[in-house]
Amino acid sequence: MTYYTVDATVWATNALTDTALLYGFNGDNYEKDPKKAVESMRRSDRGVASGDDSWPREMYFVSPYKKLSKLPAIFSAGGVWVVSQRFAEVLRRFELGKTTLHPVRLFQHDRTTPFDGEYFCLAFGETKDTFVPEESPEAGQSPLMSKDIWKPSLGREEYGLALCRKSLQGVDLWMEKKMMNVFFLSDRLYQALNAEKLAKPLAPYRCRVVSNRH
Repeated sequence: MTYYTVDATVWATNALTDTALLYGFNGDNYEKDPKKAVESMRRSDRGVASGDDSWPREMYFVSPYKKLSKLPAIFSAGGVWVVSQRFAEVLRRFELGKTTLHPVRLFQHDRTTPFDGEYFCLAFGETKDTFVPEESPEAGQSPLMSKDIWKPSLGREEYGLALCRKSLQGVDLWMEKKMMNVFFLSDRLYQALNAEKLAKPLAPYRCRVVSNRH
């Protein structure tokens, strides 16, 4: 099968595998129903929507020995992805589909001292099936997963992943059905985040958009 490159770009992110974005928090939803809380996180990791009642309304920093003064604009709070108010405001300007934002209050370990600002749980709820593995030199298969599941390689490079032109349609933020450890942004969403100086924590990199040549 022959492909040619379309004059368009989508973006992949390194956020899901960046250990610097991992923060230890516990949520009130986990304390109430741990099975349901874990399932909602697993569903979000696959881009599958969950009910509104499965997300925490309050989260508490785990360590009693450290007090955080500042949090990034996007980070993983004990497995739940959380974004700042500014980040959420940009996302709301775009097509999110079933991906949702849920208000959450963040507290220090004492459970009474709040973090400054407003925060939202980012619940991924959209997938596309547009990944083109044979045109993606920076993708590899995990021996622990299905043979049709791929992940970005450690040496990620610009245009190392390829998606077909259908990736340009529909929602602006999504997971790919055949990929793990990565989510994707439309170019218009990336440009908006970058203009607000919010894109850097994502460590984004460009993907090629390809089309079949018949």
